[in-house]
Amino acid sequence: MAIEQPRPVFRSAFAIAVIAAGGWWGLAHADPSPDFAVTPGMPVSMPGTTRVHKTALQEIAMAFPNTAPDALHVSAEDKAQAGGLFVALLGESASAQTLARNGLIDLHNASADADAFEVLLHDDVLYLLGNTPRGMLQAVYEFQEMAREGTPLAADTHRRGTFQISQRVFHQRFDGWPGEPADIRYISHLGASHCLLTHDWSGDLRHLQAYVTSPVFADAINPTEVKKNADALRRMIDTCLDYAIEPALWITELPCQGGPWMPESARQQFLTRFPEEVLSDCGTYQGKVLCFGHPKVQEFYKDLLVRFFGQFPEVSTLYLFGMDSGGEFCDPDRCPRCSGKSKFEQRDRLIRFLVEEGQKARPGLCVLTTGWGWSGDTDQFLARQKELPAASGLYLAAETDGWQAERQRHDLLVQARAVCRERGQTFIGYDDLHWGDDTVHELNDIQDYPMGVGAKIRRWHELEVDGVFDHWGGFNRDISCNSPACRAFFLNPLQDPETVCRDIAVKQFGEAAGLPAFQAWQALERAHAILSNACSWAPTQWPGWYPGRNCAPVSEDFAKSGIHGGEPPRTAGAVIYNPPDLQDRLQRVGDAWRTAFPHYQKAVDCMREAEAKADDSPVFYSFWWSGGGNTPTRREHLRREGIYLESMALVGREIGIHFSLNALFERLQRDPDAYKQQAGDLLHEDMQACSAAADLFERLKAQGDDKQAGRDWAKQYRVKAERIKAYLAGEK
Repeated sequence: MAIEQPRPVFRSAFAIAVIAAGGWWGLAHADPSPDFAVTPGMPVSMPGTTRVHKTALQEIAMAFPNTAPDALHVSAEDKAQAGGLFVALLGESASAQTLARNGLIDLHNASADADAFEVLLHDDVLYLLGNTPRGMLQAVYEFQEMAREGTPLAADTHRRGTFQISQRVFHQRFDGWPGEPADIRYISHLGASHCLLTHDWSGDLRHLQAYVTSPVFADAINPTEVKKNADALRRMIDTCLDYAIEPALWITELPCQGGPWMPESARQQFLTRFPEEVLSDCGTYQGKVLCFGHPKVQEFYKDLLVRFFGQFPEVSTLYLFGMDSGGEFCDPDRCPRCSGKSKFEQRDRLIRFLVEEGQKARPGLCVLTTGWGWSGDTDQFLARQKELPAASGLYLAAETDGWQAERQRHDLLVQARAVCRERGQTFIGYDDLHWGDDTVHELNDIQDYPMGVGAKIRRWHELEVDGVFDHWGGFNRDISCNSPACRAFFLNPLQDPETVCRDIAVKQFGEAAGLPAFQAWQALERAHAILSNACSWAPTQWPGWYPGRNCAPVSEDFAKSGIHGGEPPRTAGAVIYNPPDLQDRLQRVGDAWRTAFPHYQKAVDCMREAEAKADDSPVFYSFWWSGGGNTPTRREHLRREGIYLESMALVGREIGIHFSLNALFERLQRDPDAYKQQAGDLLHEDMQACSAAADLFERLKAQGDDKQAGRDWAKQYRVKAERIKAYLAGEK
């Protein structure tokens, strides 16, 4: 892997530390001594020789300006050198084991399935030790952060940590597959143990046949594309192995024509990839689907599994996502082969097949499924999970999909966790830790909510999950504050979130700007805690799919296009999420936004103050990124956080009012006269909210921060406000 030199910004930060502390990097004893100084030429002892050890050397070298690994004075002896670094795994090093026997480190008491590290200054040697390869890298990263802080090392310097959640699953990046090696490096810094190497919502990368070609259906995907995809996947897997990250794959089987987001030409082309005889109607807007009841299709998948795992044996887990965006099952009323077989039964048949045949090709393979499209029927969902094999577990969100604000811990999660524990199945908490579908898409924003990250991880820790999955991934060069929050709370989910996040804010932005930024996060956390109780409609409640912009809150429109459905009731102690009556579910959303909005206003004000006090130096954690593109300055980072807060505040406020009006219409039994008589004040509020949202999107478009060229939300909000005005005036 190529060594990327630190950017000039990074170098200047270290130069400042040298001047401030009187030694290179400012790392020395509290009483600096000529016998110990951290310099580019210092000796490094590293008895291990694996690819992860080489990565550790690269990371050490990247911390020294203009220094490559081969310029380090490296010894392979298991012997510490005075004035140097000693980097090792506990199991490979007698020197490290001596420290353990002498009570100086405690790595030997860490759980075998936990990644732990210790950084210890002892007898003029700085030890960077781990119980696992990932733990060893985390010791190196801790060393990098100490260096970036620029404070002198005290003689009793000793830092340690153990990751409390075993599987920490991240995508390498949000978009631009497959990404850069720097993306893997970035998620390694924040503590990833697994990488879900695909996230392709509308393309072909979410199918096994994207990476291997089978003669059974040779035209399933263009062979040239398959070769390109396979080469890219191999490169990223190799980078994962460099960082001791376990690769996994996300698939949406069985492939079908796809929904309205797919061009009609692509839908028609799908029909040419497979013989007509192996296709069936799925019974939804997604059209034809590859029928798993046909023996030729099962032969196809057997061949795919053998070929895929023959080429990519490192992949340990398949994340299966069906019934959405190009993944479907047959309509049991129309398919001659799956006649009478429910989609639940078809799902379970596929899971068992993937486990049985997949484990023949790749021993130890785990196949995880999720709740999207299935968990609404809670009893059947849990009963069927009990019947699935131990190698089939769950990655499960509390409310169908991940939300930024949601941090519920209710009966479904508790019961599903108990089922998986009883069956020996893996249970992964499915969440949003960097970006969420429940936000405004394609803005030039940075969606930081680090205190919420702490609340989410604490929730999963209390459920004793096997792992946590960050659904969408991040935009790594932006250096989200959520990333160091992930690392901190994975290490200790129970630590005080205010202390952790205040420290992140001050480090990231400096004290003057960091303190008001932290106050903005506090206010946002108050808002998120309120909104967490009203996460009932995915995606109707979310800005990108919200139908209310094109539905005036008047009795005629509500009668035709009012909001229905929502998540089923869930209980958490005395609280019921998603109340059973529609009017109460709708009102819950309206009440939550009314209560949360003042906290958003405070968050926006604090973030503007932070931006005004920030300078143009790099954010503290910029050294985590070594890829293409520039990381934002402190001032720019905070400005973009402000866009996130303001957009969600104004869009969410209007959504809440609309839901309240819809609730009133239902409560009045859809009586148009009674509704018009009682809705006046709320309708005036909605007009004001529409105007404020329209002003925002016109401003964002004018300043280049709305990146969606065809977005016409400002116009839609204006039209909606005019319709409300006309309705109140008695016009049609």
